[in-house]
Amino acid sequence: MERMRQLITDFPAQTQAAWALLQAAQPGSPLPGFQPAQALVLGMGGSGISGLVASRMLAATAPVPVVSSSDYTIPGWVGPQTLVVACSYSGATEETLSAVRQAADRGARIVAVTSGGTLGGWAAEEAWPVLHIPGGQPPRSQFGFAFYGVMHWLHAFGLVPDALYRELGEVPGHLAYNQTSAEERAQEILEAMDDRNILLYGDTAQEGLLIRWRQQINENGKRLCSHHVFPEMNHNELVGWEGAGPDEVVLVLQFPEDHPRTRIRMEICMDIFQELGADVVIIEPDGPSPLLRFFDLVHVGDWLSLLLAEGSGVDPVDIRNIDRLKDALGQIPQ
Repeated sequence: MERMRQLITDFPAQTQAAWALLQAAQPGSPLPGFQPAQALVLGMGGSGISGLVASRMLAATAPVPVVSSSDYTIPGWVGPQTLVVACSYSGATEETLSAVRQAADRGARIVAVTSGGTLGGWAAEEAWPVLHIPGGQPPRSQFGFAFYGVMHWLHAFGLVPDALYRELGEVPGHLAYNQTSAEERAQEILEAMDDRNILLYGDTAQEGLLIRWRQQINENGKRLCSHHVFPEMNHNELVGWEGAGPDEVVLVLQFPEDHPRTRIRMEICMDIFQELGADVVIIEPDGPSPLLRFFDLVHVGDWLSLLLAEGSGVDPVDIRNIDRLKDALGQIPQ
């Protein structure tokens, strides 16, 4: 229990260390003359979420498509003009390694973020540029290193605005300043949840954050929950609410950047949820910019997942079902 609490407490320091790592890295593109026509970020779980967040965050500014993938396979458009960012904390993620090998076979230009493992070995053998990050911790607890690493490579190829990249250096101070507030807000959310079904909602642009919350609640808190985004949920899941009610608690993440019409949709739907008997908790970030607000709620979600575990008396580090799955897969030839 104390190990994960310390890791979450150290999140501001982790982002500081990640920023220092980026500052020490060689600036500019490691592949002179190569300009990608598209970028694909590969990764699973605690590593893969960094790619999804980056793709959403850069959707309105990147000069070429930035797409994330969490699977064994890669899209058909991957080829010599594709930048592939492979992010695997352990360097041994089966699905990511399969996708990387396919990308290499198609001539894609590959860079990596990893602590070592097979991916690190391949990078050394193939002379792929690699950002080495510290290992030895649960991957989900190292989001700072993974996300900063992904953003480093995307920035190196001109896919991240300079101003946004520089702002990564402001994240550690903002998180440290809001550390107590983040835990207190998580405690307030927890008190409103009880043991009910957890549903997470937010604007489409925040889907990466919603998935991060869901993953942390799953792995640390040992609880099932679901997520969906506005406005898409208005065209399907909203009808499913006819079978829901007091057994549900809804956590709605709201940002100043939410589309105005989406915000109206949220307000109407929250009335519907409450009329059906569900409790609704509106969660707003603290921070003067979209990036700082995003990291603020990453931290709040991490604290919430830990408090769920502590309240239930479960070990937030334990992943016995994932270990069982990996052991079973290890007995089956690929």
